[in-house]
Amino acid sequence: MLKSMLKVHKDISKYGKLTSYLKVGSRKYKTKKAKILERNQIEFLKKAPDVEYLQVKVELILGVAGTCRCNELTFLNISDVQGKGSYLYVLIPDTKTNISRSFTVMEEAFSVNAVEMCRKYITAGRRFFLRYVDGKCTTQHVGINTISKTFSKVASFLGLPDPESFTRHGMRRSSATLLANAGGDITTVKRHGGWKSTMVAENYIEESLSSKMAIAEKIQVLPNVSEVVGPSSTSETPHRVNLNPGQNNKVVFELNVNVNINNNSK
Repeated sequence: MLKSMLKVHKDISKYGKLTSYLKVGSRKYKTKKAKILERNQIEFLKKAPDVEYLQVKVELILGVAGTCRCNELTFLNISDVQGKGSYLYVLIPDTKTNISRSFTVMEEAFSVNAVEMCRKYITAGRRFFLRYVDGKCTTQHVGINTISKTFSKVASFLGLPDPESFTRHGMRRSSATLLANAGGDITTVKRHGGWKSTMVAENYIEESLSSKMAIAEKIQVLPNVSEVVGPSSTSETPHRVNLNPGQNNKVVFELNVNVNINNNSK
């Protein structure tokens, strides 16, 4: 940040010692990223009562399912959400990168009936998210500041430490991390989140505890290998090779091996 501020008022490209000093000083700097919710922590959808938290639940479902930004949820209209029986089709027409996106919400999403939960919240107004008070939607639109606190409210309900660190960026980071941990490659993550840069998309993927445990299991836990005891016999089938004198002859040997294994140990 200091380097950027200096560039605004002065061209520091000619000051080699200064740029080297700033480069060395920034090596140990780590950006503070928003915390994410892991899959088992989205149990909030089951525990929290609908009377008080239905709006937060729907924000969480759509935000994580579609890797949505807060402003995308804020200006989401009823016409952008279409019921398709057992799933919802959601269109995000206007995005930061000017690339329209769409996603679906499955009926069994996050171990709850997410479609029914969203339908319970949907009203007859134009804007999708309206303020929800005492089990009813009002006519007041939900602002971007309210939606940006969705993750913080979920973290507070679950009793997670430092709930203020669950900021609005945690919604997209959680979605990208869940997709990557489920086996999605970087191309799939970029397409789903609407990222153009691979580096930016990779910065949104968090090394979650569940992924670290899966990696540790692959490295540290030996697979169950059955011991094979018994004699083996091989038989070779030779092939005739014809050589022509005075010519460059390429010889290819083919070996047919038959292996017989006796599993009965003596």
